[in-house]
Amino acid sequence: MSSPSAPAASASRKLLQAGTDLGVSDWLTIDADMNQAFADVTRDPVPMQIDGRSYVHGFLTLSMLTDLFASALRIEGGGNAMQEGYLLNYGFNRMRLIEPVPLGARIRGHFRTADSGISERGAVTVIPVDVQVEIEGNERPALVGEWLAAWRR
Repeated sequence: MSSPSAPAASASRKLLQAGTDLGVSDWLTIDADMNQAFADVTRDPVPMQIDGRSYVHGFLTLSMLTDLFASALRIEGGGNAMQEGYLLNYGFNRMRLIEPVPLGARIRGHFRTADSGISERGAVTVIPVDVQVEIEGNERPALVGEWLAAWRR
C-alpha cells in the first residue's frame, strides 16, 4: 500500500506540466439538502425552476470544483496541501455555466492543465486548468472554463 503522500507528489508533478490530463473525479450527487444549505449561506433563497423542475444554484456547481479537483487528483484530506507545496485559487480566465444541473443529478469534473500559460508570479506558479463539469446522462456539460490555480512551494 502506498503512502498518502505518493498520490499528492504525483499530482503536483502533473500540475506543473502543460497539456497534462489531470484526471476525472468521482461522481457527486447534488441533492436538495446541499442546494438548500448553499442557498442559506449565500442568502439566495430562490431555487431555479424550469417547467416545474428544480435545479441546482449555478454558483454551487462552480463551488464544487475544489472537491471535484481533489477527487480527480486523488488527494485525500480536507485541504489542498501536498508534499511539495500548496494549491490555492487564483481566479478564472473564463467560466461558463452551460446547462443547469437538476436537483438529484450526479456530476463529475474533468481536468487538464492548459497547453500554455503557466507563469511565475513571485513565489507562486499560476497554472491554467481547463475544466468541464459533466452531468450524468446529459450531452451538454454543466460548466466549462479555465480555472487558474496558484501553486505555492
